[in-house]
Amino acid sequence: MDLLDALGAATEEFGRRLARVRPDMWATATPCPEWDVQYLAAHVIGGNRFAASILGGLSASEAIDQVMSSPQLGDDPMTAWQTTSTAQTTAFYRPNALSDHVDHPLGEITGHHFLELRVYDITLHAWDLARSICADEELPPALVDVVIAIVENGPPGMGFGVEALTLAPSNSSPQARLLDLCGRRS
Repeated sequence: MDLLDALGAATEEFGRRLARVRPDMWATATPCPEWDVQYLAAHVIGGNRFAASILGGLSASEAIDQVMSSPQLGDDPMTAWQTTSTAQTTAFYRPNALSDHVDHPLGEITGHHFLELRVYDITLHAWDLARSICADEELPPALVDVVIAIVENGPPGMGFGVEALTLAPSNSSPQARLLDLCGRRS
């Protein structure tokens, strides 16, 4: 699976779980400390908006200001999800999007590296959301393999301070290994 296909798979996984969130679940805790389901969904949807903006040429600070100036979920979180996912995907498919450099809070990075960060973020948060709402936690094996490679070849903590638990036995499933690498217990 290439990275653009992985973005599609991660997007599908998160969206499938987001569609199952009932109104009484928005305040449910998530595996992300201090985040509830609403904050988690807003983070991922805001990340989509941020991605489309910086891939469109805005600086990281301009994109953050733009994203933070409006509610992420609006009146219809699924519509917000679908709209922002489409915008993000379109931006990554733009000619030269993966080779061009973008301004990011981590510094200037290639679109390819930024795509890795988005695939990582959306995939892990799809699992977080599933765990939070008691939905199916199983991620597609090919997507798990892509994200393991991203984490293993990425900067320590993925540049965001993520700490591996190092508790997964060597014979663990790839998904259990991925979750362990990303500070989550399967």
